[in-house]
Amino acid sequence: MKKKKGITLVLSGGGARGLAHVGVLEVLEENKILIERIVGTSAGAAIGGIYCAGKLKEMKEYFIKLKKWDIFKLLFSLPAFGHIFNSQRIDAKLKEFTENKKIENLKIPFIAVAFDIIRGKRVILNRGNLFDAVRSSMAIPGYFKPFQIGESMLVDGGVADILPVRVAKKYSKGGKIVAVNVESSIIKGMNNYNFFNMVSYASYFQSRELSKFEEKQADIVIRPSVRMGTFEFQKASEIINEGRRAAKKAIPAIKALLEDKEPEVPKPQIITNKT
Repeated sequence: MKKKKGITLVLSGGGARGLAHVGVLEVLEENKILIERIVGTSAGAAIGGIYCAGKLKEMKEYFIKLKKWDIFKLLFSLPAFGHIFNSQRIDAKLKEFTENKKIENLKIPFIAVAFDIIRGKRVILNRGNLFDAVRSSMAIPGYFKPFQIGESMLVDGGVADILPVRVAKKYSKGGKIVAVNVESSIIKGMNNYNFFNMVSYASYFQSRELSKFEEKQADIVIRPSVRMGTFEFQKASEIINEGRRAAKKAIPAIKALLEDKEPEVPKPQIITNKT
């Protein structure tokens, strides 16, 4: 019997915009697209890791219920020293979703990308505790305390790889790569020059340009049109639906890719739901 072909799925960082990955994963499942491996950075690592742990539905339900005040309590209700947010409550929720699982025991191979600020280099996390890998990859410098594993002090993988396609290419061994980039949309203009907006926007535009460089290594790039800020998690339903819309448009191209049909346009095929 001929073995079914699958994809290596690459999920970008993007804070709240990364919730679009939930919608993409749902549509891929509904269309029986085999995912052979997930490689993620930051929000992409969190959602990809939780999906591999079998807890995507629970995570989606949690975020859909969040109100603006809930997000404030999650981020600001505990004192923080040397960084903006205390991650204690976020860590507790993340541990609930990852269930103390080991990466090597997941049904789908998983890789999180982080950055070691001591050695100044990218770190590939494909073994060990799933919580540790995900938490390391989403430790945004300045916002969250770096996460220590052994002698490494790890921060958000977006420092080096906001869309880790080159990492996926190394591990996919010639397989088909589908990347989901939520950092490509033009988000709403800045009309409030407070600290959070200034840092968020500066980081966003830097990430957008870096992600477009990485896109060139993929076979298909899905760009959900999500024009929300980094911490607008209260808009989860809207963001997830944008991910679903973009993924549905991409399904014919993904199926053709898995059937080894030549694309009508040069690679990478860029698919967006931008109106």
